[in-house]
Amino acid sequence: MRFEKIKILETVTDKTTSKEALENIKIFLSSSENHYIVTLNPEMVVRAQKDSAFRKIINDANMVVADGMGILIAANFLDEKKGKLLPDLFNLFLTVFDAVFFPKKNEGVLPERISGIDLIYKICGSDFAEDRKIYLVGAEEGIAERTGEILKKKFPKIQIVGAEEGIRKNSTEEENAKLVERINAKKPEIIFVAFGAPKQEKWICENLKKMPSVKVAMGVGGSFDFISGKTRRAPQFMQERGWEWLWRLLQEPKRIKRIYTATWKLTWLIFWDKKGRMKK
Repeated sequence: MRFEKIKILETVTDKTTSKEALENIKIFLSSSENHYIVTLNPEMVVRAQKDSAFRKIINDANMVVADGMGILIAANFLDEKKGKLLPDLFNLFLTVFDAVFFPKKNEGVLPERISGIDLIYKICGSDFAEDRKIYLVGAEEGIAERTGEILKKKFPKIQIVGAEEGIRKNSTEEENAKLVERINAKKPEIIFVAFGAPKQEKWICENLKKMPSVKVAMGVGGSFDFISGKTRRAPQFMQERGWEWLWRLLQEPKRIKRIYTATWKLTWLIFWDKKGRMKK
């Protein structure tokens, strides 16, 4: 299933609902080929502007879903049908205002936000995942194992065939080769990778062809931390309004630099990108 591509700066995301994304994953699992999914958030978009290798990985993915209200805001603001009657800066202010107080208004150009953690739950809860082998790799020591236990309890019919930290920051090529060997020994069809972006996406692209049984690989960032209970997820009303970034900031003030990148830096970049488009 092919989706319309929405361009945000130099990256693209698919115009898809979570239901359509699941249908696509089902097709991937029935194929004989490897596929990888990118859960695109604002921080990744900013990073990709200067990292051409990372940008190519995103744009070449078999499916890219919008993980973050900032992605929906950017898509709406950059929509060429908008912003011609009002000054760009005022239009951007209205777009952000709507995102904060009327989040449903941002489900326009892109139909909905699909977070990595929600997509994990939807995959594990689907009928087509019942007979599939799943491998979890990444996060801090013991987190993947705990995540596997919780997912198994929540979805008794899934098969978690492996869960481990995988590789660390300074791991050698030999250690990585052994990780791939361990994964191949279990022959998983789905692998969730939680190394954080862009490391997880680059790792997937470098190693996916070495894991022939894997039909779907997906980078999931900090999802294991939330599922395992290491980090508490934002209340539902904050999730619905796209305020999870604020919740994370309150819990982890040291993330302020990352929050700045995902909010104000992205806002500045899309503003000037729109200005450049309208001058052409």
